[in-house]
Amino acid sequence: MPALVLKVPKKATPETLAAFLAITASGTESVLRKIVISTSEPLTLLMDELAIKDPIAICRAIAASDSKSRLIPKKVPKLTTVDSIMESCIECMNAVRKALTEDKKSKTSASQEKYTLALKVLNQLVATIPSKFDGIGNTKDITLADVFAMATCFPVFASKKSVLPAGFPASSALAEWFKKTRETKWVRDALSLAKISDASSLDLSCVAKKSAAAGSTSSSSSGRGRIVERDSFWRPVVPVGHTTYSWPRKKKAVGNYSATAAVEDPPEWKALYATEKKTRAGAQKKVKLPIKGKKNILITSALPYVNNVPHLGNIIGCVLSADVYSRFCRMRGYNSIYICGTDEYGTTTEMKADEEQLTPQQICDKYHKIHKDVYDWFNIDFDHFGRTTTPQQTQIAQSIYQRAKKNGYILEKETKQLYDEKLQKFLADRQVEGECPKCGYAKARGDQCDNCGSVEYDSVDLKNPVSVKTGATPVVRDSKHLFLDLTKLSAPLDKFVAASQKKGIWTDNAVKETGSWIHKRGLQARCITRDLSWGTPVPEPGYQNKVFYVWFDAPIGYISITANYTAEWEQWWKQKDKDTNVKLVQFMGKDNIPFHTVIFPCTLIAANDDAKPANNFTLLDSISVCDYLQYEGGLKFSKSRGTGVFGDKAKETGIPASVWRFYLLSVRPESSDTAFDWNSLCERVNGELINKFGNLVNRCVSFLGKMGGVVPKVHMEKRDHQFFDKVNKFVEDYVAAMDAAQLREGLKKVIEISQEGNGLLQREAPWKLVKEKGGKQRADSVLGICINVVWLLAVLAEPYIPSISSKICEQLRIPKSTLFIPGKEEKERFRSALGPPAATWEEAKEKGGLFVGHKIGRNQPLFRPIDKDQLPEFRKRYGGAGSDTGTTKLFPFNVLVGEITEAKAHEKADHLAVVKVELGPGRGQKQIVSGIRKEYPDPNTLIGKRVLVVENVAPSNFKGVRTTGLLLCAEDANKTKRLIEIKADVGIKLAPKEAKIVQKRFKSKEFCNYPMEVTADGTITYKGDVLVPKKKGAEALVSLDQIYRNASIAI
Repeated sequence: MPALVLKVPKKATPETLAAFLAITASGTESVLRKIVISTSEPLTLLMDELAIKDPIAICRAIAASDSKSRLIPKKVPKLTTVDSIMESCIECMNAVRKALTEDKKSKTSASQEKYTLALKVLNQLVATIPSKFDGIGNTKDITLADVFAMATCFPVFASKKSVLPAGFPASSALAEWFKKTRETKWVRDALSLAKISDASSLDLSCVAKKSAAAGSTSSSSSGRGRIVERDSFWRPVVPVGHTTYSWPRKKKAVGNYSATAAVEDPPEWKALYATEKKTRAGAQKKVKLPIKGKKNILITSALPYVNNVPHLGNIIGCVLSADVYSRFCRMRGYNSIYICGTDEYGTTTEMKADEEQLTPQQICDKYHKIHKDVYDWFNIDFDHFGRTTTPQQTQIAQSIYQRAKKNGYILEKETKQLYDEKLQKFLADRQVEGECPKCGYAKARGDQCDNCGSVEYDSVDLKNPVSVKTGATPVVRDSKHLFLDLTKLSAPLDKFVAASQKKGIWTDNAVKETGSWIHKRGLQARCITRDLSWGTPVPEPGYQNKVFYVWFDAPIGYISITANYTAEWEQWWKQKDKDTNVKLVQFMGKDNIPFHTVIFPCTLIAANDDAKPANNFTLLDSISVCDYLQYEGGLKFSKSRGTGVFGDKAKETGIPASVWRFYLLSVRPESSDTAFDWNSLCERVNGELINKFGNLVNRCVSFLGKMGGVVPKVHMEKRDHQFFDKVNKFVEDYVAAMDAAQLREGLKKVIEISQEGNGLLQREAPWKLVKEKGGKQRADSVLGICINVVWLLAVLAEPYIPSISSKICEQLRIPKSTLFIPGKEEKERFRSALGPPAATWEEAKEKGGLFVGHKIGRNQPLFRPIDKDQLPEFRKRYGGAGSDTGTTKLFPFNVLVGEITEAKAHEKADHLAVVKVELGPGRGQKQIVSGIRKEYPDPNTLIGKRVLVVENVAPSNFKGVRTTGLLLCAEDANKTKRLIEIKADVGIKLAPKEAKIVQKRFKSKEFCNYPMEVTADGTITYKGDVLVPKKKGAEALVSLDQIYRNASIAI
C-alpha cells in the first residue's frame, strides 16, 4: 500500500501549517486522490517530529481527495499539560468542531463530556501562548506548538458564528492571539498553499455541507464533520517498514498477576496539594525567622553585577550552587533562607549607562529584570531576590560606617588620583588602563591586572595611563578619602578566621587566598570612598560628591536585601539571642574571596560593640568557592564576541532548564577550573541522566502500572537487606557531601543509587517472575523495593533537578511536600534508614518512602535525549563571531620567546631557581620559579639564554616566592631536563599553524594534561601539529639541536 509521509519538524514552516490547515478544513478522515502517482487505494498519513516531504503536494491532495486515509502517530503522544497539544491537535481537528456544535446542543452525558473536553483543550492552548501575543509573529522560528494551536483554533475562531459559551475564560485570549497570528505572513502563506482563501471557507456549516455533498457511502468517511471515536480514529493502517503504536488502552494484568488492593489517599493530602498549587501559582512565601533549638542557616550567593547578562559560568559559580544547597537544607528540615540580589552601584553601572545612553537607574532596572528572568527560568528558588539601590541599603551602610568611625577604625587621608581634564572629573579604577607596575602588561586596569592578578597597586602606579572614555592622558591630583584601618583589625580578623575555619567549612582556595592576604601581603588601610555620583552617599561634610566604594558597600547588600525581605532582619544578622544561633554560608567565585573573608568581616567587626554583644553582626561560618567554568576549548565567555552560552540564550537551545542544571552541577569547578563541552553535555545527559536515572524511574513506574499500579507488600530476604544497606550508605555519603557543599559528589551519589536500582531490577526480572509458578510474591518484593528507590530519587534529586522531582511525585501520585531524607542524626553523623514500603501512611510519614496499597499514577518519560547531530550547530552558534570551535584547532598555551635577564638560587629549596624573563615591549618581565637547579647548579649560566615561556599561567607561590609563568624544557627518557634554547626575537609567539590560541590561565599542575613533545626531526609538536612563529615574515622554526630529539616537553 503506498504511504504518504508527513513529518512535522520541531521548527515548523508555513508549508507544515498548510498541511494541518488542509486536514482541518476537509475533516480528519480526508481522502487522497493524487499525490505523485495516480491511485485509488487508501493512503496512510504518518506523523512524527523529524522532517517534511513535499508538503505543498500533500495539502493540495488532501484538500481535493475522495478516498480514505488515516492519521497514525509513530509515537504515543505525551499527556502533560503543554505536551498534550500533540494529542489535542489531532483529536481536536474533528472533536473540537463537533463538540462545539453538535455536542453543545445534545443533552446526553457522552456528548456533554466531549463538549467539556473541547473547552479543556482550548484552556490548555492558552498556556502555550505568549502573554503579550507578540512572540510568534515576530520570529522566524515557528514552534510545533504554534502549528498545533493554530490548526486547532482555526475551525473555532474562523467560523462566522461563535461556538464558545459566553464568558468562556479562554475565549478572549485565544481570539486575540488567533487574530494577530492569522495576520502574520507565515499563516497567510500557509492559507494560500492550502487554498483556503478566507474565513468563510472554514465556516463549520460550510464544512458540513461540503461533507454531505461529497456523498461518500463509506461508513467511516460519511460526513467530514463527524467525530470519530478515538479507538476507531487510531485504528492502525500500517504501511510496510513502519512501526506505529495504537492509542494507549486500559492496561491488562501481566501473566497470572493480580494487583494488591488499593487504599484511599490520606485525608491531609488534599490540603497539601492545595498549598503546592498556590506556590506554583506564585503565592508569596511565608517569611521565615530564626527558631530556637533549630539549625538556622542564612545562605547567600555573591551579588551579580547588574551591568551584564549572566553566563553559564556565573550561574554555576554563584546562584545555582547556592540554590542546590538551599533546597538541600529545606529537605533536611533546617530552618534556612536564601538571599541574593543585584549589585547596582559603582563605576561599572555608570560606564554601562554611558554605553547604552540611559541613566544608571534605568540600567539597573533593565538588567535587574534580565537577571531575575534568567534565574527564574533556571528554577532558582530564592527566599528573596532584591537589589542594592534601596533606602535600606543607604541606612544600613551609613549606620555601619558611623559605628566603625565611633570605634576608631576610620581614617581620612589625602590621596593622589588620576584626573581627566577633558571630562573634568576624577577617574575611577575601571575608567583607566595602563602598564601594570608588577608585570608590565599593557592593558592593566586601575584596580587589578588581568595578566598577573595583582591588586596591590593604585591607579596612579600605572605606567602610561589612559582614560578609557576619552583616550586622554590623565593628570595626578590630590583628593581626600576615607579608609577602613585594616591594620588595627588584623588581630580580631585573625581570631575570627581561625575560629570560622575550625567550626565551619571553607574550601581550599578560600583558605589559601585568605591566608595570603592576611599573612603574606599584610593588611593595610583600605580606601572605602570614591569620586563618583552613583552609589551610597557618604554621611560626612565635604563628601557630597563622593560615594562609598563598591567593595565596602556591596557586601552590606546582603544585609539590606534581608531587611527588604523582613523588617525583623536583625534576627538573622545580629546575635540577639544566645540560644538562637545563625550560621552564615556564602557561595561565590574565586575572584570574590578576599572581599568576603577579609574586607566584609573587617567591616562588620569594626562596627561591633563588645559592650553590647547582642548588637554584634553575624559573621561568616562556611564559604563555598568555585573556580572558573570556561567555555569549550578553554575560551572565555564573551557576550560581545558571542562566545559561550549566556542565561538569556540557554532557553533557545531547546534544552530544558533541568538538563542544564544537571550538567552544570556535574562539571562544577570545585577544585580547579573546568570547561563546558558540548560532547560532554551530550554524553552525561544521555548516558547518566537518561540511561541510569530516567531509565530506573521509567521502568519501575511503567511496569508497576502494568501490574495494577498499587504499591505491593515486600517480603524481605537477606539480599534485600544487603541492598538497602548499600543504598543507605550512598544516602549517608550524599548527606555528608551536601552538608559540606560538595555538590558534585552529592550528584554522583544520586546516579550511583540509580545504578543500584537498575541492577536489582535487571537481576531479578519481575516481568519473568510473574509468569512463573509461585513467582508473584518475589515480583511483589522487587517492585516494592524499586518503587521505594524511585521515591528516594525524587527526594535526593530535588536540590539538583527540582522540576524532575516534581514530575516523579506526579507519577507516584504523592504531594511533593511529603518528601524528606529518611534517617536521623547519631553522634553528629546522619544515619539513613530507608527500607521497603511502610504498612501504612502514618508509618511512612515517620520512616520515609511509600506505603502498601498506595495507587501510583501514569508513567511519562522524564527526558528527551540530546541529538548529537545538533552539536555542530550549537558550536557554530555559540563559538564566537565567525568561528566554529568544532572545526577550529585550539592551542591552550601562550608560548613566547623570552630572554633570561636575572637568575638566582631559591633560598628555601635547593632544586629551584628564580629567574626573571624579558618578554618584549608591552609585556615586561615575568618572575618564574623553575625546578632546573639539578641541571643548572650555577644560576648565572642561565642569564642571556633565549628560552620558551608559557605566559598564561595562574600566579602561585613556590616556597614563598611568587611565580607567574613556566619555562619549557625537553626531558629525555632518564628524566633529565634541558631548557629549550631558541634563536628567535624576544616576544615572538609560537603555536600550531592556523590554530587559535586560547586566552585561558591554567594552574601549573594542569600542564601535564596538554602533552607536547620534540620529534625525531627536532620540531616541537602539540597533538601532532608543529609549532611555528606566529609573526608575519618570521622565518620558519629552525629544528632544535640533536640533544633535544625524541624528548617530551616538561616544566
